Amino acid sequence: MRDRIKDIIRKMKLKIKIIIVLVSVFAVWVILIQFQTYSYPSASDIDKRLNYLERVINEPLTSDSEIAKIGNESSYEFMLFSYSYSVYALTNLAVKDPAYKERVIPLIKECIDKAQQWRVYEPYGIDEELAGLDSIPDYSVLYLGHLNLMMGCYRLLSDDSIFNDLNDKISESLFHRYNKTSFLNLESYPSAIWIPDNTVAMVSLKLHSFNSGSVFGAICSKWSEYAKTHYTDAKTGVLYSTVDAATGRAGEEPRGSMLGWSVMFIYQFDSEYAIELYNNYKKHFSWDFLIFRLFKERHGNFETGLGDIDSGPLFLGYSIPANEFALGGSVVAGDFKTARKIERLINFGTSKTEKNNELKYDVRFIDMNISPMAEALVLNSLTITNWIDDK
Repeated sequence: MRDRIKDIIRKMKLKIKIIIVLVSVFAVWVILIQFQTYSYPSASDIDKRLNYLERVINEPLTSDSEIAKIGNESSYEFMLFSYSYSVYALTNLAVKDPAYKERVIPLIKECIDKAQQWRVYEPYGIDEELAGLDSIPDYSVLYLGHLNLMMGCYRLLSDDSIFNDLNDKISESLFHRYNKTSFLNLESYPSAIWIPDNTVAMVSLKLHSFNSGSVFGAICSKWSEYAKTHYTDAKTGVLYSTVDAATGRAGEEPRGSMLGWSVMFIYQFDSEYAIELYNNYKKHFSWDFLIFRLFKERHGNFETGLGDIDSGPLFLGYSIPANEFALGGSVVAGDFKTARKIERLINFGTSKTEKNNELKYDVRFIDMNISPMAEALVLNSLTITNWIDDK
């Protein structure tokens, strides 16, 4: 038998032998990388990511700045998200390692100052004298939630009280507004309620209670229970995307770009619920493809097209935001094999530019500018930690 096998091998053409060897090597490689898991970024990797974010954060917010350009080319919301997610990533670093405080606290302050410039707040109808108002009007929960959470992060890490008064006023306003509504969700835009935006505001109230001793964070447990009862899709066990502002009923179906976002913020005030949502999200929205795990924008959908502002381009139902936000969820859930597969997918779909010891992403295959928001989002996902429990 052994001689027969040797004879068969001798008679094979060289090309076939090469193919067999290559296929065998590939199969071994695929098997081996199945054992790879996520690991916290190295100090040198963090430094390169920080160098890029530090430069763009400190840029004057003019029409030529990188953050203003992403707002003009893609969505004005992306300016706010570039600053806010930078703050969340910087807070992760400092909570994990207090040695980062000296570097990140001034950057967080700069992000908060920039978020209060007209280019960022104007689309939300915010009064330019917001900080000087005696009370906070019923402004967009999208803007107020992020601004309030950014100030809460600053308060968590710094003894400087410069933002405390505004943080107190916004927190009090949000708390009373939530208590007035029967369905515990506020509008992002007139007559439009997005559940993910409300998860950000919830964390800001939880953090305010931790920082100041207020009672505002108590609303978070009520929100979780109400969401489980009224805004959870029975088929998939995940959150709907929107709420009807008139009736308080669940609106748009669950979406990947919304779910991963919500999981990361719910983790800050209800980690058990966040992990439950992530596990259901993974079960019903994702597909394991050897070296990658891909997350869909909508359950059971295979659309290929331009998508919308939230999903971006779709390929067979898969979207960039659904997969990026799933990275943070997989990390908080301790699903490190999936986290590594998503990292691998991000690396496949982007090219990394390293220049002047800075790391920046460029999207492959499609013409899409999402920097510096992309860098802030990925760094937040890779370093995500529970700010209160882990401090």
